[in-house]
Amino acid sequence: MPSTEPGDAWRHVLALYGRPGVAQACLLLQDRLDVDVLVMLHLGFVCRQHRLHLQTDQIEAADAVVRDWREQVVRPLRAARRAIAKDDPQTQALRQRVQQAELAAEQHAFALLTAMPVWADAPSTTNAASPTASVARFYAQRSGRETGLNRPEMVSAIALLNQAWADALS
Repeated sequence: MPSTEPGDAWRHVLALYGRPGVAQACLLLQDRLDVDVLVMLHLGFVCRQHRLHLQTDQIEAADAVVRDWREQVVRPLRAARRAIAKDDPQTQALRQRVQQAELAAEQHAFALLTAMPVWADAPSTTNAASPTASVARFYAQRSGRETGLNRPEMVSAIALLNQAWADALS
């Protein structure tokens, strides 16, 4: 099967991320369960576009594609941005440049993900459900934070993202 087009996927993911509450839900999963939001959103897009059921090995493969880039580039940029005060006029321009670099690094990671071929052996589904819970579980297990999945705010975040994907399908 062909790979997903980066521009098309990026536009869809940005549109989803811009929906009310989605950014906050994604950041909550990222900060509390160590979820790679780009992997989660990319896999959601692929499952939606191709009506595929997500398997754990596909999450692992997607994570492997961006793991080194995330650890060596994206996370250090994110940490630098978060370390720079939002409200300090003296560092506002610097924070903005770091934020732009972080976004460019995330776009590169997303391009790496979209270059992956769509898995041909995945079972198709008539319901292109969001793989949010599967991806959250994968990262929570990997980071040793699996008990956090049952916290009310995590359950709500996953439900909100599932609803956002369902709304995006209609």
